[in-house]
Amino acid sequence: MKKMISLMVVAFMATTTFAQSAAELAKQQKELNEIHMKMLKAKPTKDAKKQAKELKKEGWTVPAGEKSIEQQITQSQLYGEELTTDENGAITKRYLQHTGQTTSGTYNAGVAAARAAAQTELAAMLKTEIVAAFQQKMDNEQTSAITATTIDKFNERARAVVDQALTNSIPVLTVYRVLPNNNYQVQVRIAYDKKELAARIKRNLQKELEQEGDGLNGIVDEVLGSKF
Repeated sequence: MKKMISLMVVAFMATTTFAQSAAELAKQQKELNEIHMKMLKAKPTKDAKKQAKELKKEGWTVPAGEKSIEQQITQSQLYGEELTTDENGAITKRYLQHTGQTTSGTYNAGVAAARAAAQTELAAMLKTEIVAAFQQKMDNEQTSAITATTIDKFNERARAVVDQALTNSIPVLTVYRVLPNNNYQVQVRIAYDKKELAARIKRNLQKELEQEGDGLNGIVDEVLGSKF
């Protein structure tokens, strides 16, 4: 009987957790839809027009039928202006953005490579900042749960912890230009919802570092809130 009750409690907790996650996901999707609608209605800003003019002078353009450079820059600006609150209730930027650039023989291959480059560069930056935060906490607190072993484990599993959390990027800006050798130089700017990104990294920390990952949630929030 006791075993059956325990199993029922576990099942209830799992169901509750799933329901909370689903509710949070629905709320987030509603907010994203509102942001996207705002972007669709937004007219290019004066600064976006100025930046677009400079890019066009340098030969950058977009494929026929795609959003203009002015519209895409305005979209990036709107993402940058969107605010939210962190785990401590402090106001912070909601989205993290990063741009990657590559050269390829075709436009489509260039877009894929530039997006991958942006993701790889951002992952490296996140890993560096998280390790630095681990180290600082370990150095400053004699009773800290973080040890050199924890940091070593994170470094060993960093790819699984961070890279896998960066799979849900939002393309914000994509431009290209054709070089004299007929290769395509492509720039892609991607954005991430920092709350969702933090949640993914935390889940991966707990999965990869097991018990040692449980006490590291605050560090992830701190890094995303103060460094990005």
